[in-house]
Amino acid sequence: MTSMAARRIMRSGLALGLAALLLGTFTSPIAGAAPKKPKGPQEPPAASEPAAFDYTKVAGLSDGDRETVKETFEIPMHDDVEVYIEVTRPKEDGAWPTILESSPYHGTLADREGTRILPEPRDDDGNPVGLTGYFAPKGYAVVMMDLRGTGLSAGCLDHLGPNDASDIKQVVEWAAQQDWSNGRVGMTGHSYVGSTPSLGAAMDPDGLETIVPSAGLARMYDHQFQGGVPYFLQWAGPMFAYEQIALERHLPGGESFGKNQEDTGCGLPNSSLTAGEAQLSGQYTHWHAERDWTFEASQADLPVFMVHGVNDNAARVAGMEWFTQRGGKPGDKLWLGQWDHGSGCCPTRRGIQWTYAMHAWFDKHLAQRDVETGPDTELFLSDGTFSGARSGDRTAIHNDSQWPTASESTLELFPTRYGGLETAPAPAGTSSFSGDPGGFNDPQDTGGVDFVTAPMTEDTVLAGQPQLDLVASVTVPRVHLITTLYDESPPDEDGNVDRRRISQFALNPELRSGLSTPSPAVPGRVYDMSPTGFAMAHNLREGHRLVMRVTASDPDKVPTFAVDPQITVVTGPDGTALRVPVVTEPALVEDDVPFELDAPGEVGPAQETERASVTPPLGGPERTPATVAYHEFEVLDDFDNAELIVGAVPSSPADIDLYLQRQQADGTWSEDLASGASGELNMEQFKTSRPQPGKYRVEVHNWLGAPATRVDLTLTYVNSAGEPGEG
Repeated sequence: MTSMAARRIMRSGLALGLAALLLGTFTSPIAGAAPKKPKGPQEPPAASEPAAFDYTKVAGLSDGDRETVKETFEIPMHDDVEVYIEVTRPKEDGAWPTILESSPYHGTLADREGTRILPEPRDDDGNPVGLTGYFAPKGYAVVMMDLRGTGLSAGCLDHLGPNDASDIKQVVEWAAQQDWSNGRVGMTGHSYVGSTPSLGAAMDPDGLETIVPSAGLARMYDHQFQGGVPYFLQWAGPMFAYEQIALERHLPGGESFGKNQEDTGCGLPNSSLTAGEAQLSGQYTHWHAERDWTFEASQADLPVFMVHGVNDNAARVAGMEWFTQRGGKPGDKLWLGQWDHGSGCCPTRRGIQWTYAMHAWFDKHLAQRDVETGPDTELFLSDGTFSGARSGDRTAIHNDSQWPTASESTLELFPTRYGGLETAPAPAGTSSFSGDPGGFNDPQDTGGVDFVTAPMTEDTVLAGQPQLDLVASVTVPRVHLITTLYDESPPDEDGNVDRRRISQFALNPELRSGLSTPSPAVPGRVYDMSPTGFAMAHNLREGHRLVMRVTASDPDKVPTFAVDPQITVVTGPDGTALRVPVVTEPALVEDDVPFELDAPGEVGPAQETERASVTPPLGGPERTPATVAYHEFEVLDDFDNAELIVGAVPSSPADIDLYLQRQQADGTWSEDLASGASGELNMEQFKTSRPQPGKYRVEVHNWLGAPATRVDLTLTYVNSAGEPGEG
């Protein structure tokens, strides 16, 4: 919460409403005609209006409970390096549609069953069956590939470079040519594994018919930087974190212990650290160029089902830029939601809907069945808080025929020296602040300048790629300029407002002329810069305000260069300008589809809320007795516990991770059933659906925080109607 009194902003007499915004700035397809706009507020649809597409109701999906077999292969690649393959398929002879997952995580962070991309449904013991357990009995061959230098494959980690590209092409074509394949291969995966499908599409292998990438990217630059500003945690992945995973397989207890010893550590020369100082400036170098498949993937002639969350905190939504560049190619499909990375949980926060959506897509494009695959574009919107939206809160769905949206118009806004954000430039002026790293802990409690609209007079769906012309000067050679767009709620009775991030721009001014052409920023000189922004999908409600805040630090970014005595933002006719995409004809439906099968028919009360505090003795990245603490609790019978939400707040800024485990019959504890590991420094949260009665514990890991940091826990149970338990 942000205090209205402490953060008072001069509005410069902003008395405009949304109607004036729309009529004053939009261009219409018909000259002189006023644009169509939502007639709001938009209420949930009446019975006669369109409803959300329920993927569990798709007719004609493949079915069956075939006995399956698993085979393993070691296939030599172009340079004789052998990659490890597992194939799970029906035991009976047949030519089966084929699904491929190519991963660097097999045997270390993930299994070879595909449970990360497909966590639902689960077996009788509550374990996810994954891609292999779901699709193979229904008549699919599921291929699991360990990328070179990982898992049980030989060779050196390549970070989606030329060798990975060649390997994926070869494995796709190999799979398509097998007797057990019908010659039609689809690729899928989440995160890094969700990036291999776009790489596969870029290589155009024979037999690749479609891809379903979740939270993936087409260039490694988007893994590390936004406009030269490094992402928190993910910046380090290509430097050494992935190579550490590759090394662990050779250690005692690792799958490859005693095997391929000559390959131990051989991926280090492929690390992004070889780019040298550019890893500090954020310059796009030869290392990134070798791992940039944007153009080829955007041109690939195959249908793509793209899945991403605008609030993904590990694979930022900038990674789907290659899909946006496809320009609404016929046959493509998009799910764009509010969710985060879903670490330890799920790729989409859509429950069983995701399983059936993938099933329908592969049935159509691989099994060539005549089935429905839903709207071409679905934007899943939430009126919840930032943390709530990231973890699955839902309100409505905007259905569209393409991405970018078919009825998109541009709203241009201009900041003023008095803190306004208006539809026409005000007289020339400036607003200055001192940059500091404090925004890494709290983006509202750091040096910055805010520009704010008047309250919206109607609900407004913002969807697409925002653009920013940032006219500014700095006084140090290198600093990060971060511009964040917020939805600001109306003040409550105490004068407090809530701000929810809906997009963000970032740039190192040295890269103002291009990511690969750094040029020193002269202190005090005014530059016209065009930082890139995150794609957005958000319903800005009536009475809310749009905020543009410029800072030098933020929780999403590493504050390596956040200090500058004076950063000046230029306003006025030749100053800074913001352009946001507005859907002028939103097609909103209530998001009320079921997220689970066999939900209870009657609604009952949920269990009471529980609160507790624990204190791990120390902090550190490894889960050890010194860095974790536990809280045990009982999930009781005879309650309608449709969902359990576990929230954690550290007593001082700390990166806290949470893990849920259940006590088994022999008294031991299960593997992690759910987790929260967002990287936030002020809170953490996870959700789990339908916890069965029994004894559980929350493991609280102080990943990055001061020793003896107290962590306050809140366990909230929610019933089938969405009502929390007492307390």
